[in-house]
Amino acid sequence: MLLAVYLIVPDFYSIFHGTRIEAVSDMQEQTKLLPQEPCRFFADSASMLHSPKYSNPTDRAKYPFGQMEYDSAFTFANPLPAVPYVIARGKNRFETFCVPCHGNNGKGLGLVISKPKLDDDEEGFPPPADLTSKHTIMLSDSRLFHILSAGQNLMFPVNNRVSEIDRWALVLYIRELQKK
Repeated sequence: MLLAVYLIVPDFYSIFHGTRIEAVSDMQEQTKLLPQEPCRFFADSASMLHSPKYSNPTDRAKYPFGQMEYDSAFTFANPLPAVPYVIARGKNRFETFCVPCHGNNGKGLGLVISKPKLDDDEEGFPPPADLTSKHTIMLSDSRLFHILSAGQNLMFPVNNRVSEIDRWALVLYIRELQKK
């Protein structure tokens, strides 16, 4: 009977005893480590663990080149045709992953640059590359793919977030932005 009353009036117990007993506890009330919080279980006290050395992802192909190995990346050719549905897919991925930094038009004036109000002593985020500049237009498709896959300067690699096919679709969409 007390359980039935508790289910009808969930705070019944807490009214008299100051603590709440839940029939089904919420996930947010569990014991867990937050990102970058120290963990006493591991010797290095890291709560965010890295993949073991020499391991390969099972859900995607591992990109074989590092950031500075851009000469090796010239062996790639875009396997996708420049047809409307592939470019639309590239536009979707661009709007999802690239717009915050590069902006809708690819000029490098996304919300990361234009939105924050900075104090006089703050530098802010350096502007990302203008994807419609003459320098970027001169880059090959394989070089753009390499930049997406391995990163360049302050741009982090997106190969762990964006599939290989979608990165090639992004390259095609960047070419469409450059035509405008």
